[in-house]
Amino acid sequence: MEIRKTTTVTVLSESLRKQSTDFSLRLAMQHAGYADAAVGYPPMPSDWGVFPQAHVIRSRAFYGSEAFSYNHHQSLTKFKDQYVVSWSSGLKHEDHPGQEIHYSISSQSGLNWERERVLVQTDPDSTIVRHNHGLYATETHLYALVGVCDTRGNTQLGMCSMDAEKLWIDVYETDDLRSWKHHERIAERVYSFEEPRPTRSGRLLCFGAAVDDWSQGLVLAWDNHLKPTDSPRTIEMPKAPGLEPLQGSWYQTVDGRIWLFLRDGSFSCRLALTWSEDEGETWSKPLLTDFPNTTSRVYAGRLDDGRYYLAGNNYDRLLDRRFLLLALSENGETFDSMHTIVSGPTTRRIEGKHKEDGYHYPNCCVDKGKLLVTYSVNKEGIEVAEVDTRRL
Repeated sequence: MEIRKTTTVTVLSESLRKQSTDFSLRLAMQHAGYADAAVGYPPMPSDWGVFPQAHVIRSRAFYGSEAFSYNHHQSLTKFKDQYVVSWSSGLKHEDHPGQEIHYSISSQSGLNWERERVLVQTDPDSTIVRHNHGLYATETHLYALVGVCDTRGNTQLGMCSMDAEKLWIDVYETDDLRSWKHHERIAERVYSFEEPRPTRSGRLLCFGAAVDDWSQGLVLAWDNHLKPTDSPRTIEMPKAPGLEPLQGSWYQTVDGRIWLFLRDGSFSCRLALTWSEDEGETWSKPLLTDFPNTTSRVYAGRLDDGRYYLAGNNYDRLLDRRFLLLALSENGETFDSMHTIVSGPTTRRIEGKHKEDGYHYPNCCVDKGKLLVTYSVNKEGIEVAEVDTRRL
């Protein structure tokens, strides 16, 4: 018998670990046919295994259409006095030829969204796929990073079959949200869904994975946060046997450490974690944590009241995305509470490859006592939830 030793990083408090276990047990009870915990086996209090509902106002940026029925990979930011959300808009399937980038604008409130616009068009008869990498705003300009892949006629293309393809990143720049300047091929090889964000020193960082080696995590680093159209340096993270760090999100704590939480493509149903003490120049070897995840993308950040957060499908039922949750931490090291952002049954209207029911891939924007969270519904429509963080 072979005995293997593993190291797990503890980031949940004891109380939140117990709550998370109860939440998973309640889902299992429901799956077994006991919709009401009070009459389950054994009978449990009605509020057992439930995370409290945050005070949320939901709005719809795009419902989806027959022409563009796959909508996903959303990103949200505030530019000047307007909110902007962008996303990948595909004809029917995930990451298939013809997929392009759309966006919508909301003035001031973030609740009422204008009719969607096309940021980058893709010829449906071409072999090109474009996916939304993310939005980054300065005081004067908004930058949209766009992943581009030439499928070379691969009709089976999807996220899981891109490893043999050539992929690069373009940047589109605007100062008026109407005309966009195109900067081609600032980086290659990286597959990512998160915008670059500034560190304390003014460096921009974002995380991705190598399309020719899913076990290789990559960090893109711009040394000047005002020049995101320059080609970034590509930093390779240490590999960790058994882990596939497909997507990651980070925050920086008051001591300067950058905490990068990783989706694990090996289906551990746990987040992995790596950290950097030198503004992202070098990284620790990724380790699994005890933080549950349904094998989905998360978004990490810091609220304007100083607390840290992780938004995602924060439970351990594989590919179940019916609950979008928000975990909170006072110090960025230990998470001690969880709240529900959105939840409940939801069903896609139009079938497509890699379309699943639920609430997917949150991306967040902090603004004056609120957290705006955009997510896709069934990978079909784009919504924005405004969370009143002062009431958490």
